[in-house]
Amino acid sequence: MIRLLVVDDHIPTREAAVQELQTEGIIQVVGEAETSDEAYKAASQLLPNMVLLDLHLPGLMSTHDLIKRMVTLKNVHVIIYASQSKASEVQDLFDLGASAYVLKTDPWPLIKMSILMVSRGSQGIISPSLPKNLTKLSAQERSVLRQVTKRGGPSKAAERMGITDYDLQKILEHLVERLELDNTDKLLKWAKKHGF
Repeated sequence: MIRLLVVDDHIPTREAAVQELQTEGIIQVVGEAETSDEAYKAASQLLPNMVLLDLHLPGLMSTHDLIKRMVTLKNVHVIIYASQSKASEVQDLFDLGASAYVLKTDPWPLIKMSILMVSRGSQGIISPSLPKNLTKLSAQERSVLRQVTKRGGPSKAAERMGITDYDLQKILEHLVERLELDNTDKLLKWAKKHGF
């Protein structure tokens, strides 16, 4: 049986998750929390297999710090449970140690399936609402996308990054190919759409 800790500061959302996920004798909700501090304390004491973690929590500890600390606990896996899909942050959260990223708008069977897949060793599971090729991007590539979508666009991005316009163009061409897009204009639109 999978032992699950549900963390969300919105009580109706948390109660719905507990009710929907604790079924069929596969998943047992062993605890609930509504702040980052309560979440870490509960995870440390209960040592659940999974933590369904709301992305934006009140508390002294940031969500990023919370994830880093939780994944150091014995056999604890973190599944991000986000209300909005900010695709640009998905891989960053995976780099911190999260195993999956699902949306609160995803159907409950899909969220259950994500929990089961993580329990069987899968990593990098993302909601079908998000673009699949997100997990292909390295930290450096994500950084480039953030730079080219800032004010001034690509013309200022090269200067900010300390590289030539030619080098930036080559990087953008690589990203177009990697993300299976048609050209750099579509790459910039894609990056802005997904929160970079």
